[in-house]
Amino acid sequence: MRRSRPSSSPIGRQRARDLAARFGSELRIARAGVGLTQAQVGRLAGCSQQQVSRAERGVMDVSLVTRCRLVAACGFELGWRLYPARTVRLRDSGQLEIATAISAATHPGARIAMEVPVAPRDLRAADLLITLPDEILHVEIERSLVDLQGQLRAAQLKRQALAEHEERPVRLVLAVPDTAAARRAINDIGPLVERTLPATSRAIWKAIRTGRPIGADGLLFVRPASLVARAPRS
Repeated sequence: MRRSRPSSSPIGRQRARDLAARFGSELRIARAGVGLTQAQVGRLAGCSQQQVSRAERGVMDVSLVTRCRLVAACGFELGWRLYPARTVRLRDSGQLEIATAISAATHPGARIAMEVPVAPRDLRAADLLITLPDEILHVEIERSLVDLQGQLRAAQLKRQALAEHEERPVRLVLAVPDTAAARRAINDIGPLVERTLPATSRAIWKAIRTGRPIGADGLLFVRPASLVARAPRS
């Protein structure tokens, strides 16, 4: 008998139920605050009183469009944000082979740690920390560059949190696969990369192998397919 893979869908359903219930509670409070009945909110939102009631009771199948109309009818705006909850593990995200390639090339005297919390009680984690005698390399691994500026900003915030608890300088290293697509994405915003990540890939590989300091943040190209950690062409 073929064994089915475990699914994370129950977690998603429970979280959706929680959010729908919270939305319903907040909608009810907002409606009461402006002195409107469910029927009045429904007319303003272009839907029925029954739909307003379902939303306030936390029914999940109320559409996002309807929810936006309901809160607008009460003088509010619905917003979505992502909050750190549990860091995606390197193995789950496909980043482990890049971390392994970097670790394999690291100087024997360095201390290596993966998925390190950036601060006490902080749910974010650094993908890879390489502790050298004079500085710490905080390596963030990106399998694809969908928004380099946004990804870089998130990595910088992690590094900032790490640096607050370290005496040695913490250098940010953004590690990406050495592919044509990644190089094109980086070339598109060349000035930003040169300004914020001035250390070259070749210089970072040299520092990793020798244990000597880099002295700056930088961008590291890695060839994960072969798991051969050697400095690519600059």
